Amino acid sequence: MIEKTNRVPLAFITGWGAVSPAGWSAGALREALAADAQLPIITEKRSENAPHRHMRKVPPLAPMPDWMKNARLRRTTTAARYAVHAALEALGEKNRALVQSGALRLGIVFCTMNGCVQFSRRFFEEVLTNPAFASPILFPETVYNAPASHLSALLGSPEMNYTLIGDSAQFVRGVELGAQWIEDSLVDACLVVSAEELDWVSDEAWMLFGKNNIATEGAAAVLLQRESQPDQAAATVQHFTPVWTYGNRMSRAKAARELALDLLGHARKQATCFDGFGSSVCGVFAGLREWHAEYISVCKTFGEGFSVTSGWQTVAACEWLMEGRAEQAVVSAVGLTQQAAGLVVGGVPYPVTQD
Repeated sequence: MIEKTNRVPLAFITGWGAVSPAGWSAGALREALAADAQLPIITEKRSENAPHRHMRKVPPLAPMPDWMKNARLRRTTTAARYAVHAALEALGEKNRALVQSGALRLGIVFCTMNGCVQFSRRFFEEVLTNPAFASPILFPETVYNAPASHLSALLGSPEMNYTLIGDSAQFVRGVELGAQWIEDSLVDACLVVSAEELDWVSDEAWMLFGKNNIATEGAAAVLLQRESQPDQAAATVQHFTPVWTYGNRMSRAKAARELALDLLGHARKQATCFDGFGSSVCGVFAGLREWHAEYISVCKTFGEGFSVTSGWQTVAACEWLMEGRAEQAVVSAVGLTQQAAGLVVGGVPYPVTQD
């Protein structure tokens, strides 16, 4: 259970946004998860001898938003466009104006696993075919921090901007880093963003772990701030778990169990659990015979979103709180290859007093 203290919460999540196969908003993400929607699966192959890929794609966006007409974003990869859209939804028009005027110091933490794989694959394909004709226009978009750079430039923000490369649990670590920046007064607010895009390089790699695996794409973003207003939709970050990394000393299953035990010690039994690993992690909770929560599986609805998976989990948790579907939510992120981490979020308590 959560201890009752007057300590100011670690951070407030005051805005969030998402791009997913359900659409270009956090609301579309929420409705798809709440309805347990059966989103269409696209099956295709890149060549006659290649395996069939199974994927869920982000639908086209119409009409084109003004920011997409910016000259800087005309040649960007889709992951960057997803990231910008989710980030602007999380930021909101009022905060965007404050950032552009210099009144709000905004940090950016961008999390990804595969990065801008489309342009990377195209560029190196051209290099292998004929280095003399490899397009220099593609190269700047091959670096991992390209989406974060475009976002800072679009907002006119000169503040701290980090890119974290990790697995499907990395977004949770990004939220913790952003909260630490705010606690240390390095920034006034922090956007934590993740984005991924479909491409046969990563899609076929994912199929090596299961021929029927479904890959997906999109973005997620949350805005962290030190304070929130009573009339503002917001969530409180109540707890960050330790991080358990996989290796010779700890298996993935053991890390998942340790994560479950920690979350059980910091959340109410009726909290809604958002997992990104499917039924097996939920089984870890259920096997403890202590957890009686509602489970929402992001991967079941959308497929594997790599770094975006835990981002969608966090956005969905905020949506559940805002809609009154839950009083507390748990994000259980057991990553694909690297780490297990989680967080607990709840409604905003008022009044909030300083220590």
